[in-house]
Amino acid sequence: MKAVLFDVDGVFLSEERCFDVSALTVYEILMSHQFLKLMQNVKFNKIANSDITLIRQVVFDQDKILNAMKSRGLNSNWDMLFIALSIHLIDLLKNVSPEEKEAFLTAHPFTDVTLQELGENLNDHTLDFVKPLNFMENAESGKSQIYRDLRKYAEQELNTTHTELFEIRSPLWEIAQEVYQEWYLGHRLYRKVENKTPRSDFKTGYIYQESELAPIDQIQKLLSDLKEAGYQLAIATGRPRTETLVPFEDKGLASFFDPHHIATASEVLKAEERFPELKPLGKPNPFSYITAYNGNDESNYREYAEQQENIFSDQEIFIVGDSLADLFSADTTDATFIGTLTGLKGKAAKDELAVHQADYIVDNVLDIRKILL
Repeated sequence: MKAVLFDVDGVFLSEERCFDVSALTVYEILMSHQFLKLMQNVKFNKIANSDITLIRQVVFDQDKILNAMKSRGLNSNWDMLFIALSIHLIDLLKNVSPEEKEAFLTAHPFTDVTLQELGENLNDHTLDFVKPLNFMENAESGKSQIYRDLRKYAEQELNTTHTELFEIRSPLWEIAQEVYQEWYLGHRLYRKVENKTPRSDFKTGYIYQESELAPIDQIQKLLSDLKEAGYQLAIATGRPRTETLVPFEDKGLASFFDPHHIATASEVLKAEERFPELKPLGKPNPFSYITAYNGNDESNYREYAEQQENIFSDQEIFIVGDSLADLFSADTTDATFIGTLTGLKGKAAKDELAVHQADYIVDNVLDIRKILL
């Protein structure tokens, strides 16, 4: 069956609020009294949009860090914020005694209190917010390679063999992911969806501030025409499932997609838990695209993770995304890739997508009509 497999961010919805929340997460863990306490006078319960803009400019160095991560195939906001946070944490650990450093790196259990205790041992340290950019510019492309390079960086900078904390799904990664979810979902939806107790009750949720990248009525007409033309429609996104379904339902897009053919970060995490030896399975690994096309059947997750090369050969399957992570997924599976110029880099992404031989490049998702219909 011919199919169109869509990414979400940078295709249907703007990533801006996700990037804002990523910056807020890094900043809160570094500064808040709940974590490292580097600037306890920041009132996170009174953050205005102007404050968020400034925080993002600082944390991600005018988005240069985000651009560097995207250019190396890193797609998940959870991973992007974790890499930036980890580089700062490694820098901070160089300012404590060897005993305190090793105690932190090997702490079990590793909790918010572990971060608080480290913060109490840090005095007048000035953060260099450019350091994550320096790291990314020297990292090899690909999610697994970046995580490998992060552990090597920690080993060299800290003179330690205890680098497990800087691995995907580590206790530190889990804390960062939870804080992101609290900001994005808001404390009420976080409690309901994650079934966890939120750390605060002032976060109302940025999920309710999503903005679309084209007029919704025109997107709906495009999806309707594609289905009428016989295309199977599917979603493969780095967002968790709730963050995908809530805005899609709110904007009248959910009805165009069979839930069985929606693959999200939630499914990626499930697969990584079942088969840790196969992680990472997030983009640019094409696991989510294969799951979206074939159907979200957990009994097939290992097959989706292991049988990927050229599986879409000789089939009329299109991947529509805005980033190199999506393009690399298409390359692995031999799908036809359509790149949209509505992601983080906007039209500046055109040259990068062209260098990596995108099959098609369009200004926005509506322009796929002239290719597919």
